[in-house]
This record gives sequence, C-alpha cells and structure tokens, in this order.
Amino acid sequence: MDSLTAFDWVFIISAALFNLLIAGIFIAQKFNNETYTKNFGIAWLLLFFPLLAAFIGFLVNGKPAWVFICLGVVFVYMLVEFLLDYVFKFNFRKSWLTHAPYIVLEYAALFSLIAIAIDINKPLSWVVAACFWLLMGSLIFLYAGKKKTA
Repeated sequence: MDSLTAFDWVFIISAALFNLLIAGIFIAQKFNNETYTKNFGIAWLLLFFPLLAAFIGFLVNGKPAWVFICLGVVFVYMLVEFLLDYVFKFNFRKSWLTHAPYIVLEYAALFSLIAIAIDINKPLSWVVAACFWLLMGSLIFLYAGKKKTA
C-alpha cells in the first residue's frame, strides 16, 4: 500500500464516505429526522471537492480514460441530485417515470466508485465495497415495513 498517492487515499476515503453518508440519509429518513437528512445530504454534496481533487490528481498522474468517465458519471449523479433536491426541489421520486432513470444513474455512480477503487488498490476496494453494502442494508431498512402506495 506504500505506492498509493495522496490522491488515491483522498479517493478511497471519499468513496467510502460517499456510501456511508447516503446510508446515513436513508437511516435519517426512516426516522423522519429532517435535520440529519439535510446535514448528511450537505456533507455528501461537499464530497464533490475531494473527488474533484482526486480527479485532478489522477489527470496529473495519467490514469486511464475509463477512470475519468467513471468519475464523470459520479459528478453527473451529484449534479442531478443537487439540482433536483436543492435547486428545483422537484419530487422526482414519486413517479417511476422520473425515479427509474435516477436510480440507474445512482447505481452507475456507485459501481463507478467501486471500479476505480479496485483499480487503485484491491484490498482497499473492499472497504469501499463494504460501505456500499452498508448503504444497501440501510436502503432495505428504509423500506422495510412500508406499505406500497398506488
């Protein structure tokens, strides 16, 4: 692990936090805690800056093009989330017509984080993957016991 750059560490830590903060949002939503939901959401959006630093570091260090495409997917997902939830305050989750494409983009971003982590360091990628599975568990927790509405 001594061959990791500072940018690699910034990415790995940010990718793990990316998943954990979304998990925190889901858990806060389960308990109808708007304050924590908002705070976790803002902290999650602020991850844009360390991810941008990693992007620049990867650019300087000559990472392959697919890494930048994957990070581009992550940035697009974060932009969509910011615009829909914070700028336009559009409730896109109420209809499958608008929610389904969002979910596809979200999972593309999540899997992009794991793919880049694997490229950086296979053992550390397990940390990012474990955080992803914690996110999945929190998603199950969020929807467990909820009645389906028409």
